[in-house]
Amino acid sequence: MKFSNLLKKPLLLIAGILAVTVVAETVPTTEAVKVKSFTYDGSTLAGQIYIKNIAYTKTVTVIYSDASDNWNNNGNTIAASYSAAIAGTNYEYWTFSAPVSGIKQFYVKYVVSGTTYYDNNNSGNYQVSVTTTTTTAPTTTTSGGSSTTTGGSTTTATSVPTGVPSGFPTGNSTISSWIDGQTSVSRYAMLRNINPAGAVTGFIAASMSTSGPDYFYAWTRDSALTSHVVAYDYNTTLAGNSTILGLLKNYVTFSLNSQTTSTVCNCLGEPKFNKDGSGYSGAWGRPQNDGPASRADTFILIADSILKQTGDATYVTGTLAPAIYKDLDYVVSTWSNGCFDLWEEVNGVHFYTLMVMRRGLVKGANFASRNGDSTRATTYTNTAASIKTKIDSFWNSNGQYVSVSQSVTGGVSKAGYDASVLIASNLGSLQDGFYTPGSDKMLATAVAIESKFASLYSINQNLNGYLGNAIGRYPEDTYNGNGNSQGNPWFICTNAFAELYYRAIKEWFNNGGVTVTSISLNFFKKFDSSAAVGTKYTVGTSSFNSLVQNVAVAADAFFSTIKFHAATNGSMSEQYGRTDGLMTGARDLTWSHASLISASYAKAGSPAA
Repeated sequence: MKFSNLLKKPLLLIAGILAVTVVAETVPTTEAVKVKSFTYDGSTLAGQIYIKNIAYTKTVTVIYSDASDNWNNNGNTIAASYSAAIAGTNYEYWTFSAPVSGIKQFYVKYVVSGTTYYDNNNSGNYQVSVTTTTTTAPTTTTSGGSSTTTGGSTTTATSVPTGVPSGFPTGNSTISSWIDGQTSVSRYAMLRNINPAGAVTGFIAASMSTSGPDYFYAWTRDSALTSHVVAYDYNTTLAGNSTILGLLKNYVTFSLNSQTTSTVCNCLGEPKFNKDGSGYSGAWGRPQNDGPASRADTFILIADSILKQTGDATYVTGTLAPAIYKDLDYVVSTWSNGCFDLWEEVNGVHFYTLMVMRRGLVKGANFASRNGDSTRATTYTNTAASIKTKIDSFWNSNGQYVSVSQSVTGGVSKAGYDASVLIASNLGSLQDGFYTPGSDKMLATAVAIESKFASLYSINQNLNGYLGNAIGRYPEDTYNGNGNSQGNPWFICTNAFAELYYRAIKEWFNNGGVTVTSISLNFFKKFDSSAAVGTKYTVGTSSFNSLVQNVAVAADAFFSTIKFHAATNGSMSEQYGRTDGLMTGARDLTWSHASLISASYAKAGSPAA
């Protein structure tokens, strides 16, 4: 038995963004660039743009005049970022969002293959006023040859942070101070477990612990999720860092070997590998088919990061693209099959696995389209649509929660409450409202799961007011970190709650607010006793500000629990005791630290892509 995962996802968040969907989107028929919609609330300008996929490398820029209608020599700009491909078309969604203290009007500039296209609303520009919410149908004009694609931050397909929205809650000031130091400690601990002494290049140890328990292996899943955090660091905190780029390429090298080496399952779903790069040959829960999906997702992020920062298209097309297709072709052929879950204990069909598969395929469809492989793009899109339909069947309307598994043929018997469902939302969702952290079904599931653990663990009784409930994997868990007796809280599961809450807050900001439904009512009642079905919290209002601050404080309570049970030097094991709260299991679990970093990005208002 082992652990699970955490990291990911999302992301540039904008109201109304759609990822690949089976419903055909109405797109422009001739225009290369066309504003779909935009909003302005007095502090943030945000919107969504149709972009014709003429070539892979492109830049899209919003140019605006300030409140006094001063264009500053066209120097007032917002870089738009790729969001998603539009199924069945050669168009993409691009989105933009940035703090703007005052604005009169704007237009959009799209540069691709030496040609510049403009959407200036039929020469009238887009007129903006506070509380503007506009859906548009503009035309475009074209000029040839004067622009290049060498500038800007949108030469990649990676969604990037858009800046913290005005009014994003600060939460608990003590935790806000602590998180910066802990993130640095966790980043050091995470990177220390990459390329450890005695292992081949690119090996990412789940932990340096070699006995009691022995976690000195590279799990496909954990390595992918950890590398996703590293790649996001490379795009943000550690942008341009050649050492980090080297580690990412090391990971790619190791993974390419993993894709071709002989394994027991003779498939890409082999869960873990030895320090010399060979497949683990002992008895284990295999296959685990979420691994290839997460690896492809991470490879795509690495590919786009490299294109953005180094422009090395040869490495992307020659090294990464074949590996991405190999993993995603495997997902296409196996998604409906049973496999072992991320906890490696249950053979069946799992919500987590399907969520990361769908994400990988949606991202992969766009990658294939941008690289001229329309056949794969269509196949990945259609498969993602089928997976989406299957995912919806995991909702338990009677219990008001998302159940963890179906079609179970072996392993632990569970009622269905499992923290991996929340991790799936953090790492596997897209910006389409489908089981995203701020969606009503995920909020309801969070309430249901937390209530199970609140009464299960002794350390959750008589909690100090600043602490949140300690969260484990699932109530029936018996794995204690080095054997079987009673399961414990896990750092990654507790971090998952903090991350989910902050991701939800960002989602509501980008959607302009949130409305309480019968499904989400119990969640909102925790933070506003007057909440009722139909209550709407609108960005910029006192009720919204109060709500998100209360949710942020609750998220920070989970961080406080992490702080309380971690070592004073920031070390985090896999688990901490359900009765004494002391760390147990594998020491300095790589995933524990990666999940903390991922959650810290969400707290800062820029959740990892």
